Formats: sequence, structure tokens, C-alpha cells
Amino acid sequence: MKLVLRNIGHLVTVNGRREILRDAYVASEEGWITAVGTGECPPEFLANAEVVDAKGGIVTPGLINTHHHMFQNLARAFTPIANLPLYPWIQGHMPLWKNLSPEALYLAGKVAMTELMLTGCTATSDHHYVYPRGRGVSLEPLFRAAGELGIRLTACRGSMDQSSEIIPENVTQTIDEIVADSMAMVSQFHNRARGSMSQVALAPTAVLSVTGDLLRETARLAEANDLRMHIHCGETTGELLRSDQLHQCRPLKYLERNGWNHDRIWLAHGIHFNDQEVRHLGDYRMGVAHCPCANMRLGSGVCRVNDLRAAGATVSLGVDGSASNDSGHLLGEVRQALMLTRVAHGAGAMTVEQALELATVEGARNLGREKELGSVELGKCADLAVFPAYDLHSSGVENRVHGLVLCHPRRVDTLVVHGRVRVREGRVCGQELGQLLEQHDQAAKKLVQAA
Repeated sequence: MKLVLRNIGHLVTVNGRREILRDAYVASEEGWITAVGTGECPPEFLANAEVVDAKGGIVTPGLINTHHHMFQNLARAFTPIANLPLYPWIQGHMPLWKNLSPEALYLAGKVAMTELMLTGCTATSDHHYVYPRGRGVSLEPLFRAAGELGIRLTACRGSMDQSSEIIPENVTQTIDEIVADSMAMVSQFHNRARGSMSQVALAPTAVLSVTGDLLRETARLAEANDLRMHIHCGETTGELLRSDQLHQCRPLKYLERNGWNHDRIWLAHGIHFNDQEVRHLGDYRMGVAHCPCANMRLGSGVCRVNDLRAAGATVSLGVDGSASNDSGHLLGEVRQALMLTRVAHGAGAMTVEQALELATVEGARNLGREKELGSVELGKCADLAVFPAYDLHSSGVENRVHGLVLCHPRRVDTLVVHGRVRVREGRVCGQELGQLLEQHDQAAKKLVQAA
């Protein structure tokens, strides 16, 4: 299977030299990039290839989403929690999830991944942590949806073994239950091969909803099975206070005490770290998934993106849950990350090119896939997002690449995942979007009514 993407107006490679090529082409075979150049594509790459016209558009590496809760798009703009900060917000929508079913999770996942794909995403993670008792929920519906759409998925097997006034007992599990299901998901879905479309990470939810025993057991399993680890940390000042009351230390220190101090870890949000913690994250080459829209929506604060990167930590982007955003536009997160960093530190604090790095090469690093994903280079996966050169909201831009981020976020025209066209002329291939949205909307209404 060969594919050539030609007539590229601007190719944002995000390679080691950070080249932006004009009048470019990209050729691939069996999902791997075989040629990148300017001008006319050589005949040997065109022979027997599917040729896709980029129409002078802007091509970037496929964007990478490193934090999400896809099930939450069943509760977008949920009125009872519309104006609440994180903890009462969590408490307010927990009654919905006691009735979550595998079919509802499948619909939520398919809508979330469709939304991501249309905004340039070719690889996503999802942190699913709600397993209501007796409902048969697992990661399988998410992998099924991803397989049908053709998007790469790292599903983070979330877990909670400690209830509280915020977390009801009916969504917690024992450590034995968590370990058994986690290993079943790894056995069934974790593909370690280069170019893998499905992987599993281990992901206790947060230090306030899990025990030290679960954290240590998770670290042991991850080490034994070479798996990545993910958890919320440093999201709010309330978390710092509660952790001090419960554990007599800050959240990051509690993680460190329980074996979470190596480069296989990426943390969600990472807003409230002090200077010593920033240095610690850099020393251990740990990662942070920055979620600017959700952090602003919940009033949580501003991630120290530049300080973390300067220290040696990896900072990627996440759309976060679709009930705390309440959307999943990954290109929109690039724009918001740029704007929020400039609000905090000034107009020169971040460039457009640096913002795009967060959604590409940095995302690949946090998922442990920097050798395959995140840039347009020979030998890497042919994951490519083709955006129109301009649209209604960006007509008249002088710098097309800067306009892609500075102007109102647009949708892709074409999306290529592992050398296969998955979005063509702005439509996900093989999917009837109207029918999916109707089913999804009905599932959301059913959950609200049942709660």
C-alpha cells in the first residue's frame, strides 16, 4: 500500500531542524514515510500509489492527545455543575456514572475520537477510571471504536480503590479486581510492535482516590510489563490541601514515596508544582499533559509549561474530559496553550512553532513513541493532518502556518493514519455522522434521566 500526499503548500515537519517546507510532498509505503521533499514527487514513489492532493494546504504531523476522559462527553454542559470548581464538579456528576454501560461508553468513545480526528489528531490516549459495579464496563468498547475509525489509541486503565465524600463506593474496586482487569486488557489490547494502533497504560486516578498499596502495585506491574503510567497530579490547590491532610505531604511527594519516580510516567494537568518539584520532574524526565481549556473552564490555574520544559520535563497537550472542556478540539488546545502561556509570561513566552511541538513531538514522548510518531521524517509512521490553507476565519493571513494557530481553529480536510486516508474532504471515511450523534445524544439523555 503506497500513498503520496502532493501539492502541500506548507509542510510543518517538526523534525530535528524544525523545517517548514514549501511546495512539498510526502510519500509512504505500508504506513511508513519513504520520502519527504519539495517540488514534483519522483516517479518511483508515484508508481502504483494512491495520490492525494493537499490543495496547497498546511500539513503537520498527526496531532497527539495525551489526556482525555471520553465517557464525559455524555455530560457536556451539565447544568448542576456548570459553575463549580473541580471537587464539587466531580461530586456533582458522579450520580450519572452508576448507570454507565459498555454501549454508552462505545458511543462516547466514537464521538470523542471522531471529534479529535476532524481536528487533526491521529493518536490519542484516554484515561477511563469509572467502572460502576455490575455494569460490565471495560476498555473494550473504546478499542472497538478506535479500530473502526482507524485512530491510534493508548487506553489508560484508570482505577480507584478508595471512596470519599466525592468518590462513591459503587465506582471503586479492590486492588485484586483492578490488577486482574488491567492485566486482561494488556493481554488483549497492548501491542508493543512499531506502528502499533493499540496500547494500554496503567492509570490510578489521583492520590486522593487511591491507596498507597494500589500505587505501589501499579508501579510493580508497570515495571514488570514495561508499561507506561499516568495519573492526575498538581491539578488544584484543593488537592494540595487534601493531600497534606490525608498523607501529610504534597501529591508529588506521595507518588515518589510509592515508587512513582521514573521516565515512564506522565501526569495530567501538573499546574501547582513548586520549584523543587519542577526540578524533580525534569531530573526524572517525567511528563505532564497540559490541558489549557479544562484548566480555564474549572478555574484551576496555569501550568508552568516553560519552566517544566526548561527543567527537562516533557509537556504535551490534552483536551481532558468533554465535560470539563466541554469540547475535544486538539488544534484548539494548541491555540489555547499559546495564549495562556502568553497571558502568564508575556507575548514572547511561546511561539506558534513551540505550541505545535506540544501537540506533536512532545505528545509522542509522553506516550513513549517518539521514535515512531510526532514528526514528518523518513522511517516514521505516515500520520499526517492536512488543514486548508485558509478558511473564513483566516482569510487574508500573511503567514499561513502562524494563521493555523493564531486564527480560529479549523478542521482538517484530510487525515492520514499509518498511510491510510481516514478523513477525506472533511468527512470521516465510512461513517454516518448524523446517526452516530443521534445515538450518542439519546444515550446522554438516558443517563441524565436515570440519575
